[in-house]
Amino acid sequence: MIKLVLLDPHPVVQKGFKTFFKKTENITVKGTFNTIKELVDFLSRDTADVVVLEMELPDGSAVDTIRKVKLMHSKIAILIYTSLPQSIYGVSLLKAGALGYLSKKVSRKVLIEAIEKVVTIGYHITSNFANQISNNIDVTKPRNAYGTLSSREVEVLKCLIEGDRNIEIAEKLSINQKTVNTYKSRLMKKLDVQNQVDLYQQARNLDLF
Repeated sequence: MIKLVLLDPHPVVQKGFKTFFKKTENITVKGTFNTIKELVDFLSRDTADVVVLEMELPDGSAVDTIRKVKLMHSKIAILIYTSLPQSIYGVSLLKAGALGYLSKKVSRKVLIEAIEKVVTIGYHITSNFANQISNNIDVTKPRNAYGTLSSREVEVLKCLIEGDRNIEIAEKLSINQKTVNTYKSRLMKKLDVQNQVDLYQQARNLDLF
């Protein structure tokens, strides 16, 4: 029996998981959690075979969460389950220790297969993403994917990671807020995100600095 826990702040997803696996013979949901703290508290007294992890968390980043879980129980398999694009976030999360990356749009069958794969063979990677890794990205050097950024763009991205607002970035870098918006637009284009929310989430989750 595969013991599964879910970290996802969305009640609908938690309810869906419990329903998904209620009649699954070889998978049982041991708990669903809203925050990293709740998950860590659980893992301090118990364990599981698989942690299914949403990227958008209220109290920390996915990368930090993966590292915390691995420090507590190195053999736990971590599977990312999110609406955010694999092409942008996947490499850094795999480097941090995740064993697979799933879209929330996948079917129940694919979800079950991915959970079984991370337990039995140690990973679940789609063929398209495997090609991206092998052809374009060195997983051991995640900065290579961001080599087109200028030094000023890197500074702006670092400020975003630190949670600075536009006015604070402008003050730190001695530029005006309109210029900050220009750099953010360039970052979105170069990092292939569609809006400032995705850009912030990318900056928050990627371990680049």
